[in-house]
Amino acid sequence: MENDYKLMFIKNKLEQIKSAVMYPTNSNIVRLPNDIVEFESVDDDGLLWFSANAPRNWEKAYELHFPTKLIFYRKGCEYYVEITGTAVVVNKQDVMFGINNIYGGKLLLKMVPYYIEYTETGRREAGLKKLKTQMYDVFMNTLGLTRSAQPRLTELH
Repeated sequence: MENDYKLMFIKNKLEQIKSAVMYPTNSNIVRLPNDIVEFESVDDDGLLWFSANAPRNWEKAYELHFPTKLIFYRKGCEYYVEITGTAVVVNKQDVMFGINNIYGGKLLLKMVPYYIEYTETGRREAGLKKLKTQMYDVFMNTLGLTRSAQPRLTELH
């Protein structure tokens, strides 16, 4: 039951960002290039589904299973998500023969996540509160008082 809440939390965060950078981490000479991928869904088993661009010369060059790292980040969001796991190409035959699939010639991949890291970057002050803080800092600097220069009581005598 607890895992369902965690899974729903990660799913909601990934749906808000919608795209990631994929870094295949296998040590083969011929491997998929780094790519910007589109998030599709997270199923009930915890598998992550996403689509990537099909590289040139796809027919014989690349593996179907490979370790990868996805970094979900969007400017303006106050968090990012890093996922490490094993990705599997699901629709290789469709891409090889040029069949017009629902993904428009893209690779459909599923990933078994081994490690998920959710990091908040901190809340940013917005609007009037930010302006108020900036004006206060300017006023204190013109008087020669800064927050660090204010006297503090360090010990009792």
